[in-house]
Amino acid sequence: MSRIMRYQASLAGLVAPMIVAACASPASAQAYVPARGEGAVSFLYQDTFVKDHYFGTTRVDSGQITSKTLLLDVAYGVTDKLAISFGIPWVTSVYHGTSPHPLVDNSGPTTVYFGVNPLDDGNYHGTFQDLRFDVRYNVVAKPGLALTPFIGTSVPSHEYTSFAHAAAGQDLKLLQVGMSAAKLLDTVVPGLFVQGRYAYGFSQTVQDISHNRSNADLEVGYFVTPRLRLLALATSQYTHGGIDLVPNGKVVLGNLYQYHDQVSRINFLDLGGGVTFALTDRIDVFGSLLRTVAARNGHAVDHGLSLGLSWGFSTRRLGDRAIAKADRSLAKCLCEKSAS
Repeated sequence: MSRIMRYQASLAGLVAPMIVAACASPASAQAYVPARGEGAVSFLYQDTFVKDHYFGTTRVDSGQITSKTLLLDVAYGVTDKLAISFGIPWVTSVYHGTSPHPLVDNSGPTTVYFGVNPLDDGNYHGTFQDLRFDVRYNVVAKPGLALTPFIGTSVPSHEYTSFAHAAAGQDLKLLQVGMSAAKLLDTVVPGLFVQGRYAYGFSQTVQDISHNRSNADLEVGYFVTPRLRLLALATSQYTHGGIDLVPNGKVVLGNLYQYHDQVSRINFLDLGGGVTFALTDRIDVFGSLLRTVAARNGHAVDHGLSLGLSWGFSTRRLGDRAIAKADRSLAKCLCEKSAS
């Protein structure tokens, strides 16, 4: 196999490892798709520590949140150009601080806030978060270049609490459309590549407040060897609409306060690095570390550590697999959960 094809094969095993708002679609970040009848089962563990919160662009200490996530993702090549993926995360979180979310009483003519939300009691609470389903169609697949539009959905696996520091997510439906691209830059530096993704998300409207979002991810990587890759990572979000968070939100926002986690105008930029290593032709391992460097509203991620493993599989006959391997490598989908 030529050096370029080895790079292309390795690129197929990469994901844009980003910390995006809790319902990002991990598989849709990939520009390369699995060959027909091939795919991957991927497991990811993520440990995220939120040190501060943002009220607008002002960083404040409203307590700390630690979230631990386990994500299962399965990707499969329906054809050599069309791939589908499915994922579901389990999220467990704990809040430590002096500003827990209150309970809400909407039974009277006005909203009453009282007591302490059980999820913010200083103990870990876990639940399944949002089901993700993605469809990707590769329109350009040349040695060292790939362009892949995608469409993905995120739907709550069940009705869960979103009004809490230690909530598993936003409990919202989301539809994303966008494009992923990957390019080898051998003519610049041998072994250098870049991969990126842009997605526009149509979010479920809450209290008649629109808060759709744009997400852009970028990774610049270098093949130290055909099996070992080092990555520089960036991920960002810009919310179209939503509201700014303010101090003393229970008074200022009134009834809207109980929905502020769902309708906030959350913008952020996270930067970091990562490494991937191909243990075998079918097994990849991955790790990354990211940190929030700028934000508006939402959480300031002090560190987001991700560790993952991907196992490639094939439903094709042995002879067909041998032909496919000589023609194009198994696309291994090492996926990533976004955490807010």
